[in-house]
Amino acid sequence: MVKPPIGAMSADLSWNEGDAPFSERFGDVYFSAKDGLAEARQTFLEGNGLPSAWAGRDTFTIGETGFGTGLNFCATVQLWLETRPPSGLLHYVGIEGFPLDAGECFRALTRWPELTPLASALRDRYPDPVPGMHRIHFDEWGVILTLAIGEAGKMLSAVHGRIDAWFLDGFAPLKNPEMWSDAVLATAVSLTAPGGILTTVTGAGVVQRRLAAMGLEVREVSGGGRKRDMVTARKSPEQLEVRDKRARLSARAVPVRERSRRDRIAIVGGGIAGASLIRALRRRGMEPVLYDRAGPGAGASGNAYALVAPRLDAGDSAVALFFAAAYRYAVAQYSEGDGWDPCGVLVMLEDEEALLRAEKARGFAWQPAAGGRLLDRDAASLTAGIELDCPGLFYRSAGLLQPVRLLRDWIGSTTVIKANIDRVSRTAQGYSLLDSHGDVAGEADAVILAAGDGNRHFDDTRWIPLTPVRGQVSEVPAKDAGRAVKCALSWSGYLSPVRGGRHMLGATNDRTNTIGDDWDRVVLDEDHRHNHGNMPDYMAHLVDEPDASWTGRARLRAATPDRVPLFGAIPDVAGLADAFRRPAGRGYVTFPDGDLLILGGLGSRGFVSAPLAAELLVARLLGEVWPAEEALGITGDPARFASRAHRHARIEELLG
Repeated sequence: MVKPPIGAMSADLSWNEGDAPFSERFGDVYFSAKDGLAEARQTFLEGNGLPSAWAGRDTFTIGETGFGTGLNFCATVQLWLETRPPSGLLHYVGIEGFPLDAGECFRALTRWPELTPLASALRDRYPDPVPGMHRIHFDEWGVILTLAIGEAGKMLSAVHGRIDAWFLDGFAPLKNPEMWSDAVLATAVSLTAPGGILTTVTGAGVVQRRLAAMGLEVREVSGGGRKRDMVTARKSPEQLEVRDKRARLSARAVPVRERSRRDRIAIVGGGIAGASLIRALRRRGMEPVLYDRAGPGAGASGNAYALVAPRLDAGDSAVALFFAAAYRYAVAQYSEGDGWDPCGVLVMLEDEEALLRAEKARGFAWQPAAGGRLLDRDAASLTAGIELDCPGLFYRSAGLLQPVRLLRDWIGSTTVIKANIDRVSRTAQGYSLLDSHGDVAGEADAVILAAGDGNRHFDDTRWIPLTPVRGQVSEVPAKDAGRAVKCALSWSGYLSPVRGGRHMLGATNDRTNTIGDDWDRVVLDEDHRHNHGNMPDYMAHLVDEPDASWTGRARLRAATPDRVPLFGAIPDVAGLADAFRRPAGRGYVTFPDGDLLILGGLGSRGFVSAPLAAELLVARLLGEVWPAEEALGITGDPARFASRAHRHARIEELLG
């Protein structure tokens, strides 16, 4: 018997008369079959003082333990659409340990025809129910859903942000005591904003006593539906954070200053990093200004096609979790546009080490590999459309992206200033962006550096170890043998199926400049030969030898030593030096978020990592709830290199 992947979970549903869902695991109903919607409105919406509580707010955040069928979410969105503040943004964080799938949610909600449009939209964007946080955007509603799939205590501890209102809607305490434990409730309270309210349909005395012991003002009121009792608990505006003594306080879980969505945001760099930032900001009603000397897509993000496939990590580190979450998020975002080609990607497992890595990765339910198909040589050949010499791992959701179309769509009508930003200078009003002539090209309240290899050249970033890497992709005329390829093939290089009469074959990865000033863009015949020679022998017949018909594109990208992107605030060098000269309180040094930030060091996987990294960075900038677990959100912190240098007594060397 094949063991299920670690973290795999099942809702274990049955359906009662009237087509109401019932949890066999907990022996309880998800909602009252008679008046579940009325119960949701009375208990959670009225109980939290909605819609009055969000009136006049730019951003309002709701948390729910027990997302279940999505009934409370749909009821909330329905009220939000009727009473939404002008330009308001609703964050909804749903925790669910045993998720339903999209079809089950929709089936459960069909009993309320008035919710059908909302239930349909939820079904269409509902993620595969794998462990981790999934951010889902409903731009047409001004709503962002963050669905956190996993054990309640673990997922709550991973949330970074402030919750204004809580819907505590797990199964009854006698059925599911873990949901109502001291640790879970204490973590929820610690995340609650001062003045926030927690409501629940359970009137169990133990729950009331626990909430009261945490300093909340607890009140029992008449509920609705089958569960007649209702409890509200309010956190006073003056109340300090409550944390269970076993709860983890992250090294970088420091309060951040919430910026106004009316602030002026400048972005330097018009590639996938800059475009992802623009999209994240514009979703919040903001209009950043983009600075790029040659215009969007002129750098490493301007190839005809980009391969989008998961990184194959065998372990369960925070970095592996980040790349898995980033892949899921990127594919979800690209699938909304016209430039996405989900042709599938077959990763060829050419030796025992690669096969073992794939098998280990498939052991974790959150890994994209767990959803891929592990194929023997014959099955891999059938999937590829050509004869292969090894097994493979097929990702059906992966594919090819047309970057130029994507950049055009995401940047849209954003103001673009063609200037070579050479320096960013702090002023009394914020920042001045100066061009290579020393002239002021613009002013901003916050600046995000997203200039790829250009990020290395600013005074504030010189201490960050970024390395330029030249990559050349070859565009190869198709021949009959190559037209049989059905999907993208990946090894230490990659070959696309034929698109527009040509294959994409790539790509070089050169860290040494051997040709001088034109290193960043000249197309080399020797690099064509390298790409061709890197093909497995059994694939060489798919394309002709390099000749004058081969074209290509070469650009520089930037990479970090640990191959993890940079996304976060850039600490001031003087402040870094002072911080590391002081004794570390708990073995680490923390830095508050600032107004000069960076998104870069994307290496060869920028089209996988940039969208989620941008969403994380914008959430930090605006003081919103993060789209991924806190441990994932700090993997890209630029200060990590200073921390490592400090541990190895090299801090002065790093900072110069």
